[in-house]
Amino acid sequence: MNTDNKYLLLWSAIFSLAMSELATAHDISGSLGNSSSSIDQYQIHCFDDNTGPNARLEISVQDNSPKVAAKVSLQVAVNNTAFNTTDAVDGDASFSPELSVKGDADEYYYVTVDKTAAGEENYLIEYHCMTSDNQHTGTDIFQLTDQ
Repeated sequence: MNTDNKYLLLWSAIFSLAMSELATAHDISGSLGNSSSSIDQYQIHCFDDNTGPNARLEISVQDNSPKVAAKVSLQVAVNNTAFNTTDAVDGDASFSPELSVKGDADEYYYVTVDKTAAGEENYLIEYHCMTSDNQHTGTDIFQLTDQ
């Protein structure tokens, strides 16, 4: 094998590993701007990727540094119903109570992250699309609003 083919093979392997990591990631970091009305919005699509049909979305939020007066919350809307969870302690290693939101086999969940007061906030969302027998299934996430 010549040198060019070796480099091509190496870069192909690195790219494949990077893409597989992206495909299995189940968290997203974000930040909210200084305004008390700043929000971020996401659409999470849960679908059957040959593991089984979606049954629910499991999701929670962690309020990270900097420590300010605001508390970070997230809301999940699906089928005309909304659910809420809030991280009660800013900057610790704990997440908010986890939401388990039922959905259809091929479901779109709308997630809004907000805060209770002015000041920049960083957060981490952990989410999983799950089948009825507790297997991870197909997941896509799209950011709709970034404030």
